[in-house]
Amino acid sequence: MHFRHAAPLAATAVAVTALIPGAVAGNERVAPSTQSVNDSSRIVAPTWKTFSTATGRGTRIVVSVGGNITAFTSPNQAGAQYEHIGVGSIGEGYVLCYTGAPATFDLGESSAGFAAPTTTATAITRNTLDGRASLTQKFSLTPGGTASPTTFNVTMTVKNRTGAPMTNVILRRQVDFDIDTGGTQGWAGFLSNHSRTKATVGAFHDPVEAPAGREAHGIMMMLQSPGGTWDTRVTANILDSSCNPPAAPLAANFVSRGDYGDTMIFNLGTIGAGASKSSSLRYMRY
Repeated sequence: MHFRHAAPLAATAVAVTALIPGAVAGNERVAPSTQSVNDSSRIVAPTWKTFSTATGRGTRIVVSVGGNITAFTSPNQAGAQYEHIGVGSIGEGYVLCYTGAPATFDLGESSAGFAAPTTTATAITRNTLDGRASLTQKFSLTPGGTASPTTFNVTMTVKNRTGAPMTNVILRRQVDFDIDTGGTQGWAGFLSNHSRTKATVGAFHDPVEAPAGREAHGIMMMLQSPGGTWDTRVTANILDSSCNPPAAPLAANFVSRGDYGDTMIFNLGTIGAGASKSSSLRYMRY
């Protein structure tokens, strides 16, 4: 079990989400009530692949065989090593919803509804336990150059394995951004500024927040290909597993400051019998 301090949520948010993964009790992070080391859906080890580049002062990203990002460190070099995902817990994953079934998810610390993964050199596939759908994930690192940043690309394909249409299909990518908290130069203590646009959602620190000799960074999810309509949201709970997660409190400056989650929501609509739909996004540190 991992404990960490977090900004208290508004009373209404706590009442709604007390049993959702990543909920806050008092000011302490607690293990989600759905967590079980014996849950076959919960696959955070071993590592499937590690992606790395030395460009842009280095980036290192680790993906588990379950398709969770278990570490995201950037910059990643001597004297400047800052981890933004996977600090003290596994804080990234996916949620799949469709008519006639509860949410199926794997968020690293909690999961439900997926069978064990099948992996190849290029992809990770999870079938749902009800046999109706599969989720295939592909990952790639694009090193930056003089005019472009390094990005980590995630493509997710939902396939209808049945002979009837699947309706109201929603696919989410959920992440607990802990900006500048981990790594040898980490300092932030899980507190970040979260914001969004229509096609991006992420967390950042203003440079004045960083202690002397340390750096402030930001990281975001960016839309690449929606596969349908889409939305972005800062979530009240860091690892919300629901189909429509409650939003974090929003200040007058349109920034949510605290220990919150971030998600990109893909509304895929109807997927025909035997058909597939894909969505993709990019993670980028700035």
